[in-house]
Amino acid sequence: MTNSLNIGLIGLGYIGKIHAAAYRNIPLCLSDPPVTANLAAVLRSGLGTEVKLMDDFGFDIRTTNPEEFFSHPLDIVDICTPNVLHMEQVEQAAQRKLHIYCEKPLAMNLAEARAMAQMAREAGILTHVAFVLRYVPAVRQMKALLEAGRIGEILNFRGHMFHSGYLDPERPMSWRLRHSQSGGGVFADLGAHLIDLIHYLIGNVAWVQAATRTYISSRPTSRGASEREEVDVDDWTLCTMGLESGEVGVLEVTRMAAGAAEETALEIYGSQGALIFHISQPNLVRYYDLDRKKWSSGAIDVHEFHGDRPLTQIWPSAKLSQGLMSDAHLASAYDFMLCVSEGKPSTIDFEVGLATQEVLEASYRSAARGGERINLPLES
Repeated sequence: MTNSLNIGLIGLGYIGKIHAAAYRNIPLCLSDPPVTANLAAVLRSGLGTEVKLMDDFGFDIRTTNPEEFFSHPLDIVDICTPNVLHMEQVEQAAQRKLHIYCEKPLAMNLAEARAMAQMAREAGILTHVAFVLRYVPAVRQMKALLEAGRIGEILNFRGHMFHSGYLDPERPMSWRLRHSQSGGGVFADLGAHLIDLIHYLIGNVAWVQAATRTYISSRPTSRGASEREEVDVDDWTLCTMGLESGEVGVLEVTRMAAGAAEETALEIYGSQGALIFHISQPNLVRYYDLDRKKWSSGAIDVHEFHGDRPLTQIWPSAKLSQGLMSDAHLASAYDFMLCVSEGKPSTIDFEVGLATQEVLEASYRSAARGGERINLPLES
């Protein structure tokens, strides 16, 4: 018998649409799912636009009133709003003991992230953060090979995530470019994914040294406006980090890379081999075996990491794929729905989001101090 969970979605911008589509497509992309989603409610800042879209998604109610939203029967609250709103919305959901799925980064800053994790612990609710790259098949293959010791002792790593969408100096301001609404720039927005992958694949961060740049210091207040507003977040960040187990690596992120619509890669080098993930080959990790002196990609004779839900249960088949990012968001949302249905904690809960937030805070602190080495954990 299929169980249906009532989903309350807060925000229906770009990422909110991705989440809503993921919930709707679960029964279309997966065979006989034991749990499905009912898009029970949407909370928006305004209801005057995209009326047909909301009709098509089939929300039971749509509202601008938080009390009306939270009074509706809900199982999961999915937060897809600007970072500045996350803490208030998490508090409202936790007070009602509703399970919470939240976009990354978890919060505006470390203090908020700690408070949110504490709220969840005290409420006894399940939580999940949208670190969707963990679900990409090639990343899962990296995890399996690392757990099997295939590349020996890890020596170093490097990762990058390059986008080009902010190169146009006339692109208008948005909440992502205001520190008061985002808490950080490109490193918080994109770098959070890479930090989480380092935690997931290799280990915890012990220290950071970072540099940031803001290349376009002001932007139009709206499309075509002559009035401009100061940009006070980073367009580019380079972060060197050392892990608790001794490895040292580099992460670089920017939204100012010409020609890079989506350029993401992670390389891990060890004493017995190497692993390379590139977003252009999401289904296959490149693996170098030092003994065989050979690169390979394809089927790998190791089992998936035992701590994760098998991808075969949550990832659409090639014939039913909706595209990489849609598939990854579907797998993430469905994984959490299964956790809620089973009453089991997610492996990507608010404590995981808190760990990434601490690295973000340390990195921005380092950059503000001219690249000073900042040790973790940070003091309260």
